[in-house]
Amino acid sequence: MAALLQVAGCSRERAPASPQVVRDQDVGAIVAPSVPEPVRVMEGAVPLPQGRTAREVTAILRQRMEAGDSQAACQLAREVEFCADSEAVSLRMGTIADRLKAEAAAGAVVLNKNDVLQTMADLARVRSEYCTGMPPVTPAETVDLWRQAALRGDLPSMLRYGTGLAFRHDSLLDTLDELKVYRREGVDMTKRVAQSGSIEAAIALARAYAPRHVGPDRTPLLRQAVKRDAAQSLAYYLFAQDLLPRATSSRVTALALQSETRGLQLMMAPDEVREGEQRYKDLQRASMPQPAADFDLMAQDERDMYQPVPGTGLCERSKAVAGR
Repeated sequence: MAALLQVAGCSRERAPASPQVVRDQDVGAIVAPSVPEPVRVMEGAVPLPQGRTAREVTAILRQRMEAGDSQAACQLAREVEFCADSEAVSLRMGTIADRLKAEAAAGAVVLNKNDVLQTMADLARVRSEYCTGMPPVTPAETVDLWRQAALRGDLPSMLRYGTGLAFRHDSLLDTLDELKVYRREGVDMTKRVAQSGSIEAAIALARAYAPRHVGPDRTPLLRQAVKRDAAQSLAYYLFAQDLLPRATSSRVTALALQSETRGLQLMMAPDEVREGEQRYKDLQRASMPQPAADFDLMAQDERDMYQPVPGTGLCERSKAVAGR
């Protein structure tokens, strides 16, 4: 296993723990909280559970989520989504392995072919074993789990749901009712994450409000949920520039951010620029930055593709925010 993790370039954040006696419960039986105001919880007060299988872990997480634990709600959504993708990942690994074998048979030089093939085979096997026994879930149920975690004030969950990343673009027709709810809630939720100091949220809002694309469109659902507003877009671009020095992610550079901001300003009238600068000052006054808002969802998603089990770091380090 150590060789697998080293070759794959990932680390296993959790070691399997002894089995625990837990109750089974269908994923769809989780009831959403009736009060949509997040609550403040003590960060890291109780470590997230460990187990040999996702079935063990999720049973404990459900109990803790129902007791109001926002971090457990976040991790439950991650575990369920991770295992829902497990079969697809295994198929993708198999496709890559077949391609490598075909290239090698055709005489192509594939460096460390055997190591790569063994790594992919081991990773697919470990993921499959970890997810054994998990009940099937629908796309709507997965979205609802992220929403429940978001409503409890978990920052990563708020950003994933608020930007629309909780929805799978290959199954949107299966989540039509959830999309209607998202349209009412997603924008405000993303704004609250931005106010907490998330540069990822600020940039997502800046790009969503822009009259035309000035940067990558990674959150198309958020863009559909807002009304185009150049001044609002500029306000969030300027706010993101404020947050950049404190951000640990290297995904966004100062040059790229300045380039997008300048591209937006070139299509704005002078009075729109002044309005955007005023709204930026309003965002500054309303902001309440906190260290827990500095995370990178896209980087975590990329790591999960090569992890044998879903890590707990993202959800454990998050801190719930009080409703405003």
